[in-house]
Amino acid sequence: MEQLQGAPNNSSQDFRSDEDEWQNSVIIIPVLLTAPTLLVVLVILWKSIRNRRKKIHCDSRTPAGEGYGEWAVNAAAVYENTLGFPDTELQRWELPDGWTIQDVVKICPGQFGRISGACLYEPGEPNVRHRVIIKELSENCSPGEAQDFIDLIRFYSRVCNHDNLLKMYWCRTSLSPVCIILKAMNLGNLLHFLWRSREGNLAAKDPLYNITEKKVYSMASQVASGLEYLAGAHNLLHANVAAYNVVVHEDMSVQLCGLGMAAILHRTGSIPEGRAARVPMKWQAPERLAQGGITEKSDVWAFGILLYEMVTLGSPPYPDITPTQLLPKLEKGHRMERPAQCSNGLYELMGSCWRRGPDDRPGFTEIVKWLNQHGDRADGLTALTAPDSISQSDYLLLAGIPT
Repeated sequence: MEQLQGAPNNSSQDFRSDEDEWQNSVIIIPVLLTAPTLLVVLVILWKSIRNRRKKIHCDSRTPAGEGYGEWAVNAAAVYENTLGFPDTELQRWELPDGWTIQDVVKICPGQFGRISGACLYEPGEPNVRHRVIIKELSENCSPGEAQDFIDLIRFYSRVCNHDNLLKMYWCRTSLSPVCIILKAMNLGNLLHFLWRSREGNLAAKDPLYNITEKKVYSMASQVASGLEYLAGAHNLLHANVAAYNVVVHEDMSVQLCGLGMAAILHRTGSIPEGRAARVPMKWQAPERLAQGGITEKSDVWAFGILLYEMVTLGSPPYPDITPTQLLPKLEKGHRMERPAQCSNGLYELMGSCWRRGPDDRPGFTEIVKWLNQHGDRADGLTALTAPDSISQSDYLLLAGIPT
């Protein structure tokens, strides 16, 4: 999984979500696009060609060590659309005049283009900075890629309006590079956060890394709330629920990321089999392993695996079972045993998520209610521990994730 590559000691490096791959599912022929969207795509491509011919580059694309210079934003250039049909939905999300993006550091290449960490500054507020993730559209993009990127912006603007979904601050479609500006969570992804919590010295120095059962309940409730919102308000699925697709802030608020398949579903009404098959097998429900069907209740199954990840501080699921052995064992009723530090109540919730029949599993509304009711009684004093640190290579092997 792309999310797990690279060293976990930098919160921006942890941000390697599979959202960047979602555009591979469908290539839309430009003549089928709506007029406003087609015009935006054409403008983007025209600007890219013009910029390459003139060899004009933004300051932020001139490297200076690992960092990059400041992006100065000029809203007067919004939509150089000679036909006069700007996309009003995107205009509302355009980065306002005077805001600047500084301290840009490349994280990794994404499917659309470069992914970077940066700081966003408001005009007249030099001491107030917002940590952000910048997802760029490459200047060498095809018409289909440009369309997919515009649709991804729309997905964030229409769907990601919940406290427990990764949010878009702004977008930029009027200047090159075209980009999405996302909120960054400063503790990185949950899996790496759990691994760091295994380190006794770090936990002793910083109480943030003392993970108690009460914190597990709180984080789990937030994730379930985000999934409840996707399913209830938008009839969408996440389809890749796992600790590496949750990001953590220092106030212990969490947000779901890795929304690539939800974005595909929002756009096309379905998720291609090839795209869904990239999810590691050990997070998939039996019916999904057997038939490829993805429902809210298969997300519930994966949520049970996430609970196991949290209470074990990031242990891989089914460590003694290979991916090829998994489905036969699950069909025979095999389930993971209760972890040593897991309360009976929390393990019962896991077990309800892993019921064989999808209809027998609780929905996310019921899960949120249960977690909120029982969270007040959870142990908030005793820190969870793990006997050993875990290496990324061992984790990938035991979790059955191809490298």
